[in-house]
Amino acid sequence: MVSIELQDLVFERRKGFRLGPISLTLGDGSRTALVGPSGCGKTTLLRCLAGLETPGSGSIRIGDRLVQGDGVHVPADKRRIGFVFQDGALWPHKTAMAHLRFVAPRLSRKDAKALLHAVGLEGRERRRPAQLSGGERQRLALARALAITPDVLVLDEPLASVDVHLRDELALLVRRLTEERALTLVVVTHDRDEALAMADDVVILREGHVVEQGAARDVLRAPRTSFAASFLCRASVWPAEAVADERGIDSLRTPFGTFERNGAPTGPVSVVVLPGEARIAAQDATNVARARVLRVLPRGDRALVTAEVAGRTIELFADASDTIDVGDTLTVELLGKPRFLVPDRRSGERVSSTKKNGDRS
Repeated sequence: MVSIELQDLVFERRKGFRLGPISLTLGDGSRTALVGPSGCGKTTLLRCLAGLETPGSGSIRIGDRLVQGDGVHVPADKRRIGFVFQDGALWPHKTAMAHLRFVAPRLSRKDAKALLHAVGLEGRERRRPAQLSGGERQRLALARALAITPDVLVLDEPLASVDVHLRDELALLVRRLTEERALTLVVVTHDRDEALAMADDVVILREGHVVEQGAARDVLRAPRTSFAASFLCRASVWPAEAVADERGIDSLRTPFGTFERNGAPTGPVSVVVLPGEARIAAQDATNVARARVLRVLPRGDRALVTAEVAGRTIELFADASDTIDVGDTLTVELLGKPRFLVPDRRSGERVSSTKKNGDRS
């Protein structure tokens, strides 16, 4: 097991894109997903880590080795990192067995066969990529990355080209294999469910900066920014307007009413409603907003209602017996105290995930 430390990492392209400065510490044996919208820098960060791109400044340590910085640049093939590319990047003329023995010449046929079996490719040793399904090709790419016995496994959108019904299966395979081999895992994805299936920790990027990072379960329960809440938690977000109420007290106007700022952050904020924090209102409810029904999907004894509130969508559950149709007007009640968050929290400050391999709680 090894840890990964990035300190003040900066990468710039001529076209104007800038990544960083980014400082991260990923604990030994941790499983981390880099998530964010397209173009935010996820893949660039991964390629810098793997040695496929050279940052302009900053440092990278893998375990106790400096692999980037202070005049040092350890090439990709010397970093003990197994890389799975989005498209697999397989060699069309080589069999599955030949893929493994090419990258790891000392690997015996017996061990190569066992590795192919471990990823679910038993009986396909002599097949070439064209003879494999999309899911099987990604399994082969995973086996090839593991054949070099890496300390770190990195995956770039590994399930993007895989049929939807196979994604959960492959995500669980990645998780199991990294656990069994005590590998540190870093995976890039823009898909929330993939991130949560493969990783315990998340790093959320936006426009080349880290917006938020932490244990996935903590970010899901209590995001610190409205961007993280919207992107990872599927929250509904509305700008909150700063006003003074009739008593002159600093307050925030939202679609659900006006609330005293109290402990809300200073400056621009948004009101954020996580799933389960709003419901179709009872007659005597307070903190309510009017909503127009956009969609109704049956879910057993309940129905999932998508509605529009002040130009933004929100999802609510209703009893299947309730008569709710598209175009209806509902009253939506905000449950509990409103959650006010800053839109973004970009900074170069260090964020870390230092869980050990045995500490998954």
